[in-house]
Amino acid sequence: MEEPLSVKSNKTNISINKRLFYFLIFLVIAVPVIVGVVVWKLTDNACTGSQNGSHGEGMPILGGTTSGPDVTSSNPPDVVIQEPWKNLRLPKHVKPIHYDITLYPDFYNNNGWFYGNETVELNVTQATNVILIHTNYMNVTRTTLQKADGASIAISRTFWYPANQFWVVQTMEPMHVGIVLLRLQFDGSLTRAIVGFYKSTYKIGTEERHLASSKFQPVDARRAFPCMDEPNIKAEYTVTLVHRPGYIALSNMPETKTVPWLHDTSLHATHFNRSVPMSTYLVCFVVCDFANITDVTQYGTTIRVFATPDKRSQAEYALKVMKKSMERFQQLFNVPFPLPKNDMIAIPNFVSGAMEHWGLITYREVNMLYDEKEASAANKQRVAVVVAHEIAHMWFGNIVTMDWWDDLWLNEGFASFVEYLGVDVTEPEWEMMDQMIVDDVKPVMVTDAGVNSHPIVVDVSHPDQINEVFDAISYSKGAAILRMLQEVLGSERFFRAISDYLVKYKWATATTDDLWAEMGQVNDGYTVKDVMDTWTLQMGLPFVNLTFSPIPGGQGSVVTATQHRFLADRTLASNESESKFRYRWYIHLDFMEGTMKKAKWITKDVTSVTFNLTTGSYVKFNVNDTGFYRVNYPNDVWLTFAGNLDQNGPNAVPFPADRTGLIDDAFNLARGGYLNYDVALSMMSYLNKEFHHLPWDSAYEGITYIKHMFANSPHFDLLRRYVVMKTSPVLNRIGWEGATSSHLDKLLRSNIIELACEFGDTLCMDNATSKFRSWLDNGTVVSPDIRTYVYKYGMYGGGSQSDWDRMWRRYETNDVPQERVKLLYGMAHAREVWLLNRYLEYSKHESLILSQDFFTVVTYVAGNPVGNNVAWTWVRANWEYLVDRFTTGSRSLGRLVPSIVSNFNTRFKLQEVKEFFAKYPDGGAGSRGREQALESILRNIDWMDRNADRVADWLRKKVYMKII
Repeated sequence: MEEPLSVKSNKTNISINKRLFYFLIFLVIAVPVIVGVVVWKLTDNACTGSQNGSHGEGMPILGGTTSGPDVTSSNPPDVVIQEPWKNLRLPKHVKPIHYDITLYPDFYNNNGWFYGNETVELNVTQATNVILIHTNYMNVTRTTLQKADGASIAISRTFWYPANQFWVVQTMEPMHVGIVLLRLQFDGSLTRAIVGFYKSTYKIGTEERHLASSKFQPVDARRAFPCMDEPNIKAEYTVTLVHRPGYIALSNMPETKTVPWLHDTSLHATHFNRSVPMSTYLVCFVVCDFANITDVTQYGTTIRVFATPDKRSQAEYALKVMKKSMERFQQLFNVPFPLPKNDMIAIPNFVSGAMEHWGLITYREVNMLYDEKEASAANKQRVAVVVAHEIAHMWFGNIVTMDWWDDLWLNEGFASFVEYLGVDVTEPEWEMMDQMIVDDVKPVMVTDAGVNSHPIVVDVSHPDQINEVFDAISYSKGAAILRMLQEVLGSERFFRAISDYLVKYKWATATTDDLWAEMGQVNDGYTVKDVMDTWTLQMGLPFVNLTFSPIPGGQGSVVTATQHRFLADRTLASNESESKFRYRWYIHLDFMEGTMKKAKWITKDVTSVTFNLTTGSYVKFNVNDTGFYRVNYPNDVWLTFAGNLDQNGPNAVPFPADRTGLIDDAFNLARGGYLNYDVALSMMSYLNKEFHHLPWDSAYEGITYIKHMFANSPHFDLLRRYVVMKTSPVLNRIGWEGATSSHLDKLLRSNIIELACEFGDTLCMDNATSKFRSWLDNGTVVSPDIRTYVYKYGMYGGGSQSDWDRMWRRYETNDVPQERVKLLYGMAHAREVWLLNRYLEYSKHESLILSQDFFTVVTYVAGNPVGNNVAWTWVRANWEYLVDRFTTGSRSLGRLVPSIVSNFNTRFKLQEVKEFFAKYPDGGAGSRGREQALESILRNIDWMDRNADRVADWLRKKVYMKII
């Protein structure tokens, strides 16, 4: 039965005299204070020292208000009170079956409060006198318990235990096995943060509008309604959302009816179907005035995409990707989409990129909306990838959920892998499976090469650790090893096993071992579990060192392939005993011998294998770079690759993925000290003949690292001249414009312009500043694919305060999400320190810069050579403000300082960072990031000592040889 919410009807109209009015005001103010003092005095010591939760701005009210029959403040003497609330994890003997939730988000005008009540049907499987349910930043105002037959259960006390965020309900007598109904009434703030249940604001023209939406993953459902907030505790949900007429309500399931609300007929209540079993973090509530477009998949599922009314047309591309991805995944996994509808909605202020709420996927606008006249090719690809990723979660994460956050990769790694399949079916000419190399595989290898990385499957307990594990290891490395396993097993067998896994664990949770059990064995007799445990249960990655010797009396070579742990700096201390596999892996080392693909296994029990190669030594190993390992060849083989490419161009290594892998491996092996830098740099020699996006993307990363190291060095000019020598011919050929250019050519153009302008190519800078002036002064339209660089280098190359202010005004009035981000980026590249400081101060005010964009702005300023120290100084000066606003549990805040300082390369800067961490030791969700940042700075310092002069000498020879 629906209970009334603890909110007054707007229809109340009572006339009272002034004396009575003032007396009532006194009571309203004084009584809560008196009661609060009394409660504080009577509260169990476990709660002492917590903040008052008044208005949901701090912690929940300490004692709460218990109501219902037979409530007493003392414990019966014959009941032994244990303290299960001191355990982080919920007990197994009380599980929710069904939540019946009613919520009224009062976000209208200047209001920012929500009110709710719920009935939780609990299955008690062992006698107990304690029920634990998560709450956070919430006031629980009423708690009652009933048996299934309606009989009351006497409560002895309720209280909030802040350490584990439990609302604790203790009963007078133990509850017996059976069904128990827990009824709760609660309220909280919609304006404290943009997680949980919160208020967003947007404008159409000058009209300000509001909405309420939710974002719960990983542990913020407890901010919106009391719940057992662990991923392996699934239940069904019946939701009712109360709202004003003229607004729509959305949730995971289709609505059944919208009717005047029983308790206040000026409001409407939208009721939704009872849901399928799902985890708390997948529940979603939205009340808004958005518009939508609709379609139906070939399997009969209704799909809708919602956006603010003025951006409805920008949702069409996302709908296309959504439809094709859902159809592709249903075919590939052979598991139907289980809900009758699937919605997507673009939220104007959203903390994450997107969130896979089941049947109601929420997005940051920039990741779902696309205007072909205003957005670039990279923007379009971003929308396609994010949409396909979230659709993948409907199977990986929603139908089958990881049992606990230590197996997060089962959700995120899978979605990050199959997102490429979802985009590929929509945009087959984009070569998405090869793009995965530069977008996921190679970047995460850099992260995983540090000694402060972590295994894919990692112990997590505290909410800060849960937030921290949402990182590149779970997402990108998870995706990379699945891609590798697919290559080993073959696609047909791999996806058949995936289908079996999804069917077997449908509606339930699973572990990594459950997945490996469905996979069985690889073709060579090893179990998938044996092979893959070496990739998921230890951090890091290997490199395979190759040596070649002639076959006695025959043609070809004898190859010895030896595995070693690859470290970003080989001088780093690495203790093999840290890993039960002693940093050894099962490596499927493949190669092309003529037209035939062959492979050899290096197992965790051996360090090397030897075999014959009949085609000679100049063979590319790790075909298409599908293996998560690097390959190091002898110097003469590397130089032969480089010479062949320089002489014959890209055809010397015909597949772009292989050229990409060679370049990336060479730069990173040199960076780690395994390969001479002059050998690695030789792999760049042919780049003026390279016109494919992927190899240039790998080169971009290798060059950019050296750029950061040389940023304050006299050697920078040598690097600048050499890079311009390589980029100029490519830029001259592809040009700045090209409406008929392919998607990959547009991505290449972006990289080349960025490199050419960044390294001071005069023509590039002149072109950028000329286009900037024409745009700003005359309104000339700039192609979306080059706007980022026109805005950046136009501002950096001579933009004034007046120019900055004009860009700001355009930012304020523009309604295309991608364009707004480009403007934010351009403004971050002013050269005036005071302008950058003003910009950072603007970011504090949500009326100027949305909370979702705060970290974007600070990171953009830090990426400006002039702005890096500005941002570093500003963050240190404002750290207490940042912690108060976002908390140390925010993974975005945790990543902020590492993103600013990781390219520091002097002992002076290292000391600054150490002093900051010592002053503020609570790293929260950024604890591992801090360790990684310090490690990175130490590696950079060592790099400068070992490599700076060698790299400069090589560049000097190339630059002056060319000049002569």
